[in-house]
Amino acid sequence: MKKSLCLIIFFLFQRLFATTFFSGDFGLMANFINKKNFGIDPALTFTGFLGGQLALSQSLSFDGEFSLQTNDLYENGFSKETDATFRVNEISVTYSKSFAGATHTFTFFKGFNEPIGSQKFITRRLGIENFSSYITNNYLGQNGLNAYEVFGTGGSYSLTIRSLPMSLGLVVSKNRENDEDVSQLCTDLRLAYSSKIMSLDFLAGLNAPLYTKNSSEEDVVLLIDTLYLHSGIDFLLGNKYSPASLFIQCGFDYFSIKSSDKAKDFELEDTMLILEPRFKIGDARLYITVFNIPDEKTGKSILMDDTCGLNFAMFAETMYKKQRNYSAGIHCMASFEGIHLTDYSDSDFMEVMNVKFCPFAEIDADKGKLNFMLQASVTKFADSKPEAFKFHIGYKKEF
Repeated sequence: MKKSLCLIIFFLFQRLFATTFFSGDFGLMANFINKKNFGIDPALTFTGFLGGQLALSQSLSFDGEFSLQTNDLYENGFSKETDATFRVNEISVTYSKSFAGATHTFTFFKGFNEPIGSQKFITRRLGIENFSSYITNNYLGQNGLNAYEVFGTGGSYSLTIRSLPMSLGLVVSKNRENDEDVSQLCTDLRLAYSSKIMSLDFLAGLNAPLYTKNSSEEDVVLLIDTLYLHSGIDFLLGNKYSPASLFIQCGFDYFSIKSSDKAKDFELEDTMLILEPRFKIGDARLYITVFNIPDEKTGKSILMDDTCGLNFAMFAETMYKKQRNYSAGIHCMASFEGIHLTDYSDSDFMEVMNVKFCPFAEIDADKGKLNFMLQASVTKFADSKPEAFKFHIGYKKEF
């Protein structure tokens, strides 16, 4: 009897672990900052994320992602306790099944769910490479710089057509991501498409605050008197091998289509826009980027500390040496703190300009990417401002 029980248990464990598969990605970056212009006053912070997928079968999987940001480790002593911000970016369960010439995917999630900007939707559904801009690079996972954040508690359904490079999706979620801290219901439609001449990840939908008081501050069961339109897009005309291509990323929220006294006004300053012509000559690349991001999203990428600006990225994409791939180049950026593209006529526009040069390198290491970047702000150094120099070392890997 004992032998039979042991055989049954062994068989069940063997079947379980034979069909269980874990995969994911992670990233960690150390940020060295000199807080004094003339002198040495170092600060060291870390940012990182870890995401994983546990596949219990070919159809069922669990996903999770976490991010971490630390305060200055040098402030109270390197070996002492340091405050940090830990965030659960995503917890979700996904069921996927192929039939009738398509793959049907159902997901129930808490937290982020494939925001516009992360490109997780199009890369997962269509299996293409990420084509996002270098200047949005971050080590916060889905909590990084996104054009539109699909966030809350909800569910999604997507239909990926096998005969076409296309996927259609529907997302319904509930969250409290607004100034009034009122629950709101969001409904989104999504489209992903990829071919040799273009790649597109597009989302559009409506969100409605769910009020429990009317205009007279009387309690009601439920009141929906405001509707907002929101949208986000990642678009690449051409591909990474095209001599010339164009990348566009844009996202906005709270464009009122049914207003009430409590409705939030739409502001162009709250719109995220990245416009990036890309040029390829052999292994050399030139990316020219114009960007505008909302105030609350600054600091989520490595490069963009300010709200709008212009960046020239010149680099050699692939150099092979000693059995490793290398990429190296420089970012030349002029950006403006607290100023947006709509403020170009402001008399103080040039007074808040920040000019910096950022040489960088990327090296293949242990099936991942090791990144180095130095940020040198010419204007901050000339004006004797702190944090004129920053140095970053980061590593990302998929497993």
